[in-house]
Amino acid sequence: MRLWKFDKYHQYIGASGGFGVGYGAPAALGAALANKKRGRLTVNIQNDGDLMYAPGILWTSAHHRIPLLSVMHNNRAYHQEVMHVQRMSNRRSRVANLGTEIKDMGPVGTRIENPDVNYAKLAESMGWWATPPISDPSQLGPALKKAVDVVKSGQPALVDVVAQAR
Repeated sequence: MRLWKFDKYHQYIGASGGFGVGYGAPAALGAALANKKRGRLTVNIQNDGDLMYAPGILWTSAHHRIPLLSVMHNNRAYHQEVMHVQRMSNRRSRVANLGTEIKDMGPVGTRIENPDVNYAKLAESMGWWATPPISDPSQLGPALKKAVDVVKSGQPALVDVVAQAR
């Protein structure tokens, strides 16, 4: 909201109020369906944990040829929950003694790693054009340009951007 000015009703679909429970991808697909007949480009900044709740929208979009550009914010965590669990762990002074090492147990069960999910392969398996996971910022511009071209041709596209966790 601090980066872009949204002054028309069709530019931003708003928030669900139930953050972190899989709202983003299905809501973006609905917006893309509405925008399709008007020729509008729909861009979804997609959280990785959020997509884990409803990955079937990838198939739905490809099957019905609903053009949607999803830019994956891949921080390899259910980060909404990570922040909450860390706050609660800190409030309750919860740490575990693991041998000689003391480790913060707050993020246990909230990380999406080991194995890391390759969202590009997931998207491709359901008919999307996708980039391999991008960690180098210099690769982002060209990938976004290609993805926009793909979406303008009527196909869904996903740009998987690996981001640092907070």
